[in-house]
Amino acid sequence: MTAGPTCPIEPGNAAGGAGGAPALSEFWRVNTSQLEATELANLLRALRKVAGAVGPNTGEVVYAGMTASPGDIVLDPEFIIGRYPVSPWKVDYLVGLVAHEALHRREWSDLVWRRAGESGPDLNAREKVVLSKIIHVGEDIYVDSILEGSILGLYNRKARAAAMREMARVLEDAAVSVDGLAYLWWLSAWGEEETCARCEEYREVLEVLKGSTPRLKAMVDEGAGVVERCEKRLAVYLEALEGVREKVSDWKIIDPRVPGVFLVGAPAGVKAERRGEGRGESAVGPDALREVETKLAEEAGDITPLIRSVVDDPEQEVLPTLIWDLNMPALSVADERQAGRIEAIIYRYSDRKVMISRGLTSGRLDRRRLYRAPVNGACFMEKQKVLEPSWGICLLIDASGSMGRGSSWRLVETAVATMHGALRGSGNRLQAWAYYESHGVCVLTSLIKGKELMSASPMGETPSGQAIIAAAHLMPGDRKRRLMIHVTDGASNAGCDVRYGMDFCRERGIQLITLGCGMEDRQVMLEQYGRSVQFIDHLSQLPAALEKLLKWAFLYGYRGKAGLPKGLERALNIEGAKGGDT
Repeated sequence: MTAGPTCPIEPGNAAGGAGGAPALSEFWRVNTSQLEATELANLLRALRKVAGAVGPNTGEVVYAGMTASPGDIVLDPEFIIGRYPVSPWKVDYLVGLVAHEALHRREWSDLVWRRAGESGPDLNAREKVVLSKIIHVGEDIYVDSILEGSILGLYNRKARAAAMREMARVLEDAAVSVDGLAYLWWLSAWGEEETCARCEEYREVLEVLKGSTPRLKAMVDEGAGVVERCEKRLAVYLEALEGVREKVSDWKIIDPRVPGVFLVGAPAGVKAERRGEGRGESAVGPDALREVETKLAEEAGDITPLIRSVVDDPEQEVLPTLIWDLNMPALSVADERQAGRIEAIIYRYSDRKVMISRGLTSGRLDRRRLYRAPVNGACFMEKQKVLEPSWGICLLIDASGSMGRGSSWRLVETAVATMHGALRGSGNRLQAWAYYESHGVCVLTSLIKGKELMSASPMGETPSGQAIIAAAHLMPGDRKRRLMIHVTDGASNAGCDVRYGMDFCRERGIQLITLGCGMEDRQVMLEQYGRSVQFIDHLSQLPAALEKLLKWAFLYGYRGKAGLPKGLERALNIEGAKGGDT
């Protein structure tokens, strides 16, 4: 069974429930939204819970167009987009479909296909196709029989009814065929009425396949291991092939494709069935899919799929990337004097919007309200310019082992505390992340938790490229101007190349500026970051550098251009600091 736009599930049809009966998901699905990305993320989260309830090793549930691995359950979202929240009848269908596909993976249906390819090398191309039709229907009968023993069977019935209806449409008025035989066997397994113009011509061969149905359903209650059950099912399918081989030798085959895993030693003439064909394209836009991935990753804490979707070079090393709360309350104290100066910069140089209050009894005359003068005198107005919180600022701090030497980390904590105190209450958004490598994993931990400042323990290497991508993913998209300040004391030496992070920030309109602290050999960082890197001789200069950087950004509204303008380089030339090559 496959999900697609040709499977409408609405009340009043065979899948949605006769007479407009309420959908099953209406009784439990309350986490809904009218926003596309949020609703798709909520639905996918629910479907992943369904797959998890079926059992282990069922793969990840993803939408077409998202990052997928072999064995994942890929759903085409085309038939659910456009109206939100998603119809509960469609949700019922998807729950049944996911449960069905997840059970195929739990029961190792792929092993049946591989063993079938290995055990039948002498079969010709036509016999390979006939056997594949038998295995397709037989495996569906087997897993559906398992689902009938649980509440998921109610959902699976709706998905099966939709798939049967679609298959009947394809085979309508067709000549006698192997595909029609498989369809009638599938119907008979669930007591559906066999109605077709040529049913009598199928009758004799169909009885052979019907004899396999009780044997497949009986395997559900057997206590044998999963491998033994696969071998028993394969024996049933090979026996069924022997029973129908001669009788269907001249029957038409409508769809000659077979799964690629079945092509072990397959003769010429057998086509591979590409179940994942078109996964690179989706009816949902790439921005919406990226937002769905971001929402799911934030909750799960594992954003490795997001990193892989950006780093498209298979030769690049991509470390597993996790968001962990491995932090502790910070003991640092903000520099109140410097925080006051930064606060003054924000107040002076932030964007402003004009708010007009009309209908007042005093103030400036309002030409549009003069007719009220003889009535109640409310013909005045007042214009006010209020700060517009248009900035999203992210501090990305290198917390590798070298940053923990001496008082370096304490100076970083002070700088973060100062920025937090200055931006608090301004409406501008401040994020602060520390990153490091631990046992081959890139870890991000937040340094701001509500109103509380946190700290981390520096360790490991410096996976700067992946940290930049992750931080950019996590920056809110509702700000007109977004600035990321990356503070590090060395070049990236783990994970993917830094250029992927820089390119990703440029695509998303995020200004990335890297501050290299206390580096003697600066050539490596200049090669990695180019003109977007600036240097200061010691971390004690970091607070002053951040202050000058913010002043320049707020004053000139710098947005997303490559490199740093010379004016900003001069602004960062505090005492003892040197800018990157221009």
